Amino acid sequence: MNHLDDDAELYALGLTERERSAEIEAHLAACPDCRTRVIAAEAAAAALASTLPPMPAAAPRRAWWPALAAAAALVFATTTVTEGIAVRARGAEAARTDVALTAIASSHFGHTTLSADPGVVVKALYARDGAWCYVVATGAPRGAHVMIRRGTATRDAGALGDGSPATLFLRQPGRADEVSIVAGERVVAHGVPVY
Repeated sequence: MNHLDDDAELYALGLTERERSAEIEAHLAACPDCRTRVIAAEAAAAALASTLPPMPAAAPRRAWWPALAAAAALVFATTTVTEGIAVRARGAEAARTDVALTAIASSHFGHTTLSADPGVVVKALYARDGAWCYVVATGAPRGAHVMIRRGTATRDAGALGDGSPATLFLRQPGRADEVSIVAGERVVAHGVPVY
């Protein structure tokens, strides 16, 4: 059996082409050694990201977006780890964050930056199999809700937490066609996950 070699790390960072990612995912389903390597690569990226100061992700606009997306993922991982450390002291919220970080560290995930109103930055991380989705937002209106659309059905997944950044961890949301942040009747952010 051929192993992934350097593609394991590239895949963990989301830098492989869509066709190659599909091949890698098929290989990971059958190869525990490569699966362990990808999980280790994702954990290493998250640990490395924890040394960087948090900053808002930039919206990619040109062909150079894969590098920017990788940088944004690294920045987001930094924000997630920093948030995890700060939240541990806050009881029940710490438990929710620990569940989210454990899910992220133990599975391969995708991520997308949602198009948002000025001053609002929203990132969604999601398991490629639809097992979980973690939404992190800064600048979102207090009490904003996360909406998940699958096909023609849209459901309210719940309110973002009151923290800064505001978060919501969803278990078993399925593969969403669109993730939106809604405040009152107004959509303040929306994006399309790519599985």
